[in-house]
Amino acid sequence: MKRFFLMSTLLLATMLVSAQTKIAPKMKKGMKKVYVTEAKIGAPSKPTTTVTAETVYEVTDETADGYILDVYVTDVKSDAKDDESRIYSIATEMLKDVHVEYLTDKEGKVMKILNAEERIKHISKMLDNVLAETPTLDKEKVNDIRKQLTGSISDESLLESVQTTTSPLTLNGKTISTGTEEEYNTGQGIKMMRTYTVADKSKIQSSAIINMNADDMKQMVTGLVEKIFPNQSDNLMDMFGSMISNLKIDASENATYTFQKDGWIKSITSENSYSTMGVSFQMSTKVSLK
Repeated sequence: MKRFFLMSTLLLATMLVSAQTKIAPKMKKGMKKVYVTEAKIGAPSKPTTTVTAETVYEVTDETADGYILDVYVTDVKSDAKDDESRIYSIATEMLKDVHVEYLTDKEGKVMKILNAEERIKHISKMLDNVLAETPTLDKEKVNDIRKQLTGSISDESLLESVQTTTSPLTLNGKTISTGTEEEYNTGQGIKMMRTYTVADKSKIQSSAIINMNADDMKQMVTGLVEKIFPNQSDNLMDMFGSMISNLKIDASENATYTFQKDGWIKSITSENSYSTMGVSFQMSTKVSLK
């Protein structure tokens, strides 16, 4: 019986290790892929908001080590009924017609954002628009918040966002097998663990969790307060202390990627949930090759 169990375990392990795939979409200059993203966001006491966006991925040039990929949003639609609901689409709307140029390796993995400086300027402009619509903040506080937040935006943070956000570029350059795990710790102090399952060569599933306890939250909030209000951080943390003593974040994502024969993403479906301080949000997203 022990030998049978050992043999079964070895066979299972062999099957799991062999169920792996390399993500390396075929690229060539002039290639263009168009994806349609539909996101449905559910918030407490609010009707579900649907945001639809069309994004172009265009290979504009080939380098010695890879490719230059131009990504831009061409169309955004939202059925938001009020300003509060529209907040879910405003970031995407502001990205319309904004081109982001990525330098990839031969396997399509994003190595660098070529126009990062231009991108940072655009994000700063977006932030100005959001802060301008927050009348409860006085001018001095607005300037402090803007300075600190824009100071945290860098080439590294933008590249990190590309690598951690679920999109047609997320898996490029990775060799994935069932059980592969990736741990991320963002510059904002958010910890995430992602685990993969290879269903077959044309389908990969992933599950991601963010589970931050009170100590993790205190460290993250302290860092944010020190960045945004450096001269008031001690007083604010004294005030927030009781609020975050039992604060935690629970978030999860379950996603399924399907692929075309050329290695490009055919579709992505994902289910996200987020809960903190008794408030929960859900988002269902579908990305489809047009």
